[in-house]
Amino acid sequence: MPTLYVTESGATVRIRSASIIVTDRAEDGSQKLLFEVEPHHVEGISLVGDVHITADALRRCFELGIPVSWLDAGGELHGRCVPPLDRNASLRLSQYAAASDPARSVSIARAIVAAKVHNATALLTDVQGNDSDNTVVRDALVALRELDAALAAAADLAALRGVEGAAAAAFFGAFGAALRPATGMTFSRRERRPPPDPVNALLSFASVLLGNRITGMVEARGLDPSVGFLHEVRSGRPSLAVDLLEEWRAPVVERFVLRSCNLKTLRPEHFDPPDAAGGVRLTREGLRQFFVEWEKYLERPVRGVEGSDTPLLAAIGRQVDAFAAGVRGGGIYEPFRAR
Repeated sequence: MPTLYVTESGATVRIRSASIIVTDRAEDGSQKLLFEVEPHHVEGISLVGDVHITADALRRCFELGIPVSWLDAGGELHGRCVPPLDRNASLRLSQYAAASDPARSVSIARAIVAAKVHNATALLTDVQGNDSDNTVVRDALVALRELDAALAAAADLAALRGVEGAAAAAFFGAFGAALRPATGMTFSRRERRPPPDPVNALLSFASVLLGNRITGMVEARGLDPSVGFLHEVRSGRPSLAVDLLEEWRAPVVERFVLRSCNLKTLRPEHFDPPDAAGGVRLTREGLRQFFVEWEKYLERPVRGVEGSDTPLLAAIGRQVDAFAAGVRGGGIYEPFRAR
């Protein structure tokens, strides 16, 4: 099911009868209906910018198990409200035991980094297939394959994080070469806070949204999102969700951004000029277009999953299930690998 994104500044999410509605104030002071949907069609609600939700609507969302998130216009997550969940104490105890075991933590973290490197390599291999003379992509692929081979010798978390960082640097060093010049979208390096150009803004926005989705899946299964394996515990960070995001960055976030730019569904005019801090954000129309394309993309079939019609979002949910089962049973987690 899709997430309901509300981006209209000043809008309010309400409950009317059995429906979730979004209203705005008309010029005469009355409430103007913008949108109406039955709750069973909604997986979550994201309020972007200056958007409100009534207490009755929030209470109804809790009753129905619908999480509500608040984001700013740049995609930063300010917070989430979730209904009471089954905390699943036995699963969490198994998770904590695994995270406290250095050997097991390294094993899980190595699998995550290996999948991230593999999936980044798969994406750039596809790019090379369409542009075989691109030396920047070719060199990045050589570097990624060398880093993949180096993973076996990475004996601890610090070494694994070093390989992961080097792989990200190699990948993003070639990412701009995958953008078609005619799009007007350029990329030189990965910069996050603040994103200085449209491509960085899209990468950050999509990462936040997918990470938020995975956090919800982790919580729904009774895992503790704050206790990860590759990413250390840090106040306010859902480290486990960030761990599980890593295998999906190239197949979902980066592929979505490349597709949106190269097909010109998102264009330079969908972004405001840099703000006082140098950050770039989507315009209101850009946000609407982004969310339409994003939700469609998450329903696309994913390569590398049994059943060619399995949507991306369902495949991600399966991986969270597989992680929970591995933690509970003491088995080895096998992250998603693109084909």
